[in-house]
Amino acid sequence: MDFHASLAKLTSHAIFREWHKKHQENFLAHGFMMLDDANKDVWQIGFYNPNNSKITTFIVGKTIEHTAEQEVLESGAAIQKLPVEEVKVEPQKALATAKEILEKDFAREIPIKEFFIIQHIDKRTVFNITYFTQSFKTVNIKLDAGSGELISKNIQALMDFG
Repeated sequence: MDFHASLAKLTSHAIFREWHKKHQENFLAHGFMMLDDANKDVWQIGFYNPNNSKITTFIVGKTIEHTAEQEVLESGAAIQKLPVEEVKVEPQKALATAKEILEKDFAREIPIKEFFIIQHIDKRTVFNITYFTQSFKTVNIKLDAGSGELISKNIQALMDFG
């Protein structure tokens, strides 16, 4: 589950090197992982093209493949370059911290789906960890990727997303 090792595996692979020759304007935007059995130890690593606002995602698991460029879901915030050197906390440690927060502060919520993204938002590199719960809510916990400290935590009903 090591992000740095998966990124190194990707960037040294012929598929990536060949793609990057033609897409040098793209920059590393995120590392994403679903935490279910089907996606165990599979990273989705995204590279953003600022010229056309599209993202190419590389699937890094036992094999390496990539998607075609896709439109980015607009959140209102500009996509920022992910400074890899700021990711110092191991994903397992960040997830353990998030689980402690979930159990302490949102004890009634039972997670049924969990995922996280490492990204640079609001001038910080963060683990953005989300749990979907049995009560149709999302619990979101943001941790600083350098120190592991809590940045924010909240809960929201899925109905509120409409």
